[in-house]
Amino acid sequence: MQTLKIIKIGGNVIDDPSELEDFLMRFSKIKGLKVLVHGGGKMTTALSEKIGITVEMVNGRRVTDEKTLDVAVQVYAGLINKKLVAKLQGYQCNAIGLSGADMNIIPAEKRKVETIDFGFVGDFRYKNINTK
Repeated sequence: MQTLKIIKIGGNVIDDPSELEDFLMRFSKIKGLKVLVHGGGKMTTALSEKIGITVEMVNGRRVTDEKTLDVAVQVYAGLINKKLVAKLQGYQCNAIGLSGADMNIIPAEKRKVETIDFGFVGDFRYKNINTK
């Protein structure tokens, strides 16, 4: 059985073109099964503000209402995701871009309201996946 490597990059890498190119080149050379999980919150904030949606942050976490969720999906599952896929293809790294909603590959539950309701923010729910 092969080991699946899951690597997460944040918005700071996404926002720095030279750092992103260096990362993607190194990622493309990793042998075996691998998944790249990416951030992009700064771009979500910038696009939200550009189209007049007020961004609400509490202790560094985004409060996500329906309009903000629409922007986040456009940025994460669309713009950033497809740019990363195209760049990886340029490094001869066969890639496909998915979001956590596709095939329910990232199961989540709405974050429990303790003192703040973060809206459509969810927390990962572990699920055992048999890859045989």
